[in-house]
Formats: sequence, C-alpha cells, structure tokens
Amino acid sequence: MQKDDSTWLNVALAGFALCIALVAWQGMTALSINLGWTDKFEAWLPAAIVVGSLAVGGLSAMWLNADAERHEYFLACIAELRKVSWPSMDDTRKMTLIVCVVVVIFSAILTVFDVAWAKLLRLLIA
Repeated sequence: MQKDDSTWLNVALAGFALCIALVAWQGMTALSINLGWTDKFEAWLPAAIVVGSLAVGGLSAMWLNADAERHEYFLACIAELRKVSWPSMDDTRKMTLIVCVVVVIFSAILTVFDVAWAKLLRLLIA
C-alpha cells in the first residue's frame, strides 16, 4: 500500500463523518422543533445540537476505522481502484451523448405509443 492510499482513506472517512454529522444535525434539529425544545432551551440548544452531531459523525468514523481488517479492506479497495482503466474525457462525452440520444428516442417512442393507446381507449370507451 502506498502512503497516499492511507491519506485518501482518511479523507474519505472525514467526508463520511461530515455526512453523518449533517444527517444527525438535521435529525436533532427536527426532533427539537417537534418536541418544542427550541423555545424552552434557545440559549444553549443550537450549540448542543452542533456539538452532538459532530460527536456522532466523529464517533461513527472512528468506529468505521477501528477494525484493522476493515481498514486493510478499505486500503485494498483503493489499491484496486488505482488499477482501473478509466475512460478519457472525450470518450466519456461521446458515451454521454449516445445515452442522451437513446433516451430522447425512447421517450419519443413511448410518447407516441401513449398517445395512440389513449386515443384508442377513448374510442373504445366512448
């Protein structure tokens, strides 16, 4: 494993911790609003929610990184991703354009069938 792999794993874990902290912050904020705590404890509740959500995010990242086997698995995943042959930007643009064209064509076909079936059913029902 490269030293850079461990750095990328730490960056990913920090991003994971921030995502979990954001979800925890939203949940704690919604819960405090629903329980009416925002009016009762307006002096210290926002700070407690921020500290609590950061603690939840940090502890979840620490838990995820605590197991040595899991840590090695993540490092092996990063090493495998380095071996992937990624398409060039030009190839990616071409493939994206092909997908968009196919989606438009199938959308048009489905629209024609939908309109035709709607008219046919109106004739049968009327």
